[in-house]
Order: sequence, then structure tokens, then C-alpha cells
Amino acid sequence: MKKIYTYILSLVASAVPFAAFGQALPFVAADFNPASLSKGGASYADVSDVAYSAFDAPASAAFYEGSMDVSAGFVSWQPTAVNTTVINAAGAYKIGESFGISAGVSYGKNPQYDIIDAIGNVTGAFSPVQMQLGAGFSWRIIPDLALGVNVGYAKSDLAEGVSYGSVLADVQVMTDIDGLKVSAGVADLGSAVTSASGDKFSLPASFRVGASYPLAFAQKQKLEMELDAGYYFTGGFAAAVGASYAFDDMVFVRAGYRYGGKSVIPSYASVGAGVRFAGVKVDLAYVVSSSPMANTLGVSLGYSF
Repeated sequence: MKKIYTYILSLVASAVPFAAFGQALPFVAADFNPASLSKGGASYADVSDVAYSAFDAPASAAFYEGSMDVSAGFVSWQPTAVNTTVINAAGAYKIGESFGISAGVSYGKNPQYDIIDAIGNVTGAFSPVQMQLGAGFSWRIIPDLALGVNVGYAKSDLAEGVSYGSVLADVQVMTDIDGLKVSAGVADLGSAVTSASGDKFSLPASFRVGASYPLAFAQKQKLEMELDAGYYFTGGFAAAVGASYAFDDMVFVRAGYRYGGKSVIPSYASVGAGVRFAGVKVDLAYVVSSSPMANTLGVSLGYSF
């Protein structure tokens, strides 16, 4: 049964942009990449999976050991809360030994609601949607140091004729010290969004740091440990820890936990798995916590070489 919004609620929706904790367009801070979602979102220093770097870690493409990494995915985001269906496609390409480029598109659709006028008549229906476009460039300045920049656009359509959007950017530096990757940067910088009532809402811009380190053992096994932390400029701290076990670089098992605090993305624990063969890869993620993120599910299909 479609959820029915009264005329009063539709006025509220037209006055307030798609916001959480007083921040507009919070979906730009969400992780719609199943490979990293399964690690609690700990991916800011990950260079093994760079397809979604146009949305997350722009410098990572410069350290990618392959030539190309592309993926298309589906995420059922917070199905017991907002119930957003997200589809996306993204990819990164390595140019020589020093440069990388990336691009991606993400589209989310929310449940449909009936539009009711002041006297109670149903005049139509509408499904709020969200969209994000991104493109990135990375440069390995010296063998152990890379700089990356993303530029994108995000938009949310709440009702007929009610849309909010903003240009945003990420800047990241990453270094590699004997396998230990450390990164720092700023994410989701952009202009404030103004509501129909004239109120201004900031994007969920943040300062982020990350680290990852691979532990190889036996002949074909590897354990990658990752740690992320971020501070939102409007207030709020978040952190994530994740791990990925790989056997023969073909079978992957992942798990992680994110502490969301008062940030726009709640705390959650997640697990996942992946398979890679002949360049083709499939990744799965599932959120097991009892927060609004409960039962979030993601799957992606990709190709890399």
C-alpha cells in the first residue's frame, strides 16, 4: 500500500531539502559500493578495488596495480527505514604509471507516495529520487605519493517542481610506505543548499583519514586490514574498521563495523563476500546491525584487468 502524505506534510517536504542532522543531500556520504560496504565502509586507503573511486577515494586510482576496474551495482539501502533502491555504475582507468581517471553515476529511487490536496483529493503520485555524478583525476607525483581530486554533482527531487542540487568536490593525498597505505583529505565540499523557506543546509563535508595494510601468510592467502576515521565540519565523528580475507586472489570474505555517532550515516556492522575469475568479479554485502541500516543489501558485477 502506498504511503499517503497529507497536504501539510507535502508543504513541509517542499520547505526542507533531503537532509539529515541538519545536512543536505546526505546520500553523498553513503557507501553504495558493495565491496567496501561489507567492510563497514572502511575503504579510504584501499587500492585493490578502485572502480568507485570517483565517489570515495580519488587518489587510489594512481596506485592501482591493474589498468582498468569497472563495476555496476544494486543496493537496497535501509529497507526497513527509508527503503531506497540504488543502482550505479562506475569505473577507473590507469594511464601509464602515474595517472588515473575515474567516473561514475548513481541513481536512487524512494517509495512512491500519493499527492493529496487541501481538501483531501488524490491528485497524483510521486517517487522521490536522488542522483549523483562524479569524475576524478589522480596523479602519482612520486612513487610513494599520489594526489587525487573528484568533482561531482548531486541532486534530490522531493516532489513535482521541488529539486535541490549542489556541485561538490573531494581532495585526497595518499602515500605508500612499504605496503602501508595512509591517506588524508576532505570529502563532499560544496555550497550550501537553500530550501524553499530560505533556510540553508550544508553538505555533509568532512575531513577523512584512512590506512590499510596487507598481511600475507601461507602461499595464496592474504588478510587486508583497514581503518577509516572522519570528522564532519558541522559536527560529528565517524570511524570504521574492516578486514578482507583473500584466497588465491579469487575468493574473498569481508567484515567490518562503522561507528556513525551523530554523523549522517548510522552505525552498523556488515559482512560480505566476493569472487573473481578471469577478470570478472562479483561482490556482495549485507548489513547485520539493528540500526536504520539493518538488512541493507548490495551486489555488484564488475570487470578488471
